[in-house]
Amino acid sequence: MNRTVLLAALLSLPLLASAQAIRCTDPATGKTLYTDQPCQGGQLVVPPRTAEEQRRDAESAAAAREQALRREELTLQREQQRLDAARVQEAARPPASPADSEACRAARAEAAFRAGSFSASEEEIRTARHNAALACGQPPPADIVVVQPYAPVAPYPRPPHRYPRPGHGEYSPGWGGGPFGMPRPTPRPRYEPGTEPIPAQVRPPSAR
Repeated sequence: MNRTVLLAALLSLPLLASAQAIRCTDPATGKTLYTDQPCQGGQLVVPPRTAEEQRRDAESAAAAREQALRREELTLQREQQRLDAARVQEAARPPASPADSEACRAARAEAAFRAGSFSASEEEIRTARHNAALACGQPPPADIVVVQPYAPVAPYPRPPHRYPRPGHGEYSPGWGGGPFGMPRPTPRPRYEPGTEPIPAQVRPPSAR
């Protein structure tokens, strides 16, 4: 708005410079007026300018108009450069992270409130955490499965080692020869009924 008024004023300089000024008195109000038209009883205050003066005034006005237009063009050019630089800077700026958004902060606050509430169910807490992860641009948390530990088993005492029976097992020694052989025990004699030997009587030590 101010630039338009300034240009209009510069364009009207030649007309104002070439006009004469006559002081007149308004017969109705008695006020003093200044005009470029003759009036009854008027007095010439500013005489009309000569042709040379009008030429110099026109040249000065033209130079002033050219400077004003040049300044206006330079101002518009600088403004356009500023807008272009701001547009390039805005395009180069990395996108805002969802974790810094207001929605993310609100969702995290809701999840923390649900987790600390005694009246919230597990499903409500799980849903609040899921919504917070989505609002912050993160993968939803995996469901936590609580596995009950097995009951401890009392250890049983290990039985004593027994030598394997003869011939029992693949690597167990047997009766007979060989590097792992064992001497076969002497078989007990068999007696017919009535032929058993009479055991010898053993005297006590005091009777000897």
